[in-house]
Amino acid sequence: MTREQILRVKAEEDKIPLLVVGNKSDLEERRQVPVEEARSKAEEWGVQYVETSAKTRANVDKVFFDLMREIRTKKMSENKDKNGKKSSKNKKSFKERCCLL
Repeated sequence: MTREQILRVKAEEDKIPLLVVGNKSDLEERRQVPVEEARSKAEEWGVQYVETSAKTRANVDKVFFDLMREIRTKKMSENKDKNGKKSSKNKKSFKERCCLL
């Protein structure tokens, strides 16, 4: 799935957690995308670029944890926005909702 497809599906979201990941970094001689091009694209999109290798386990954990960090940051930002805004619904106070018998 390309970035454009993701953005089309998630159009309501203003910032989607993404990373640009180059795989098979251990096969440098068979590289199809130059590092500079990948870094440039990641910079254009405002995301991090990481090269990985499953064979040597290079940066595999880093990519996972970096993406989880991005997701957590987004969730925390969304929660902060929701908690900072007053709800348009009339919520009853705690005393109005509870009744002692």
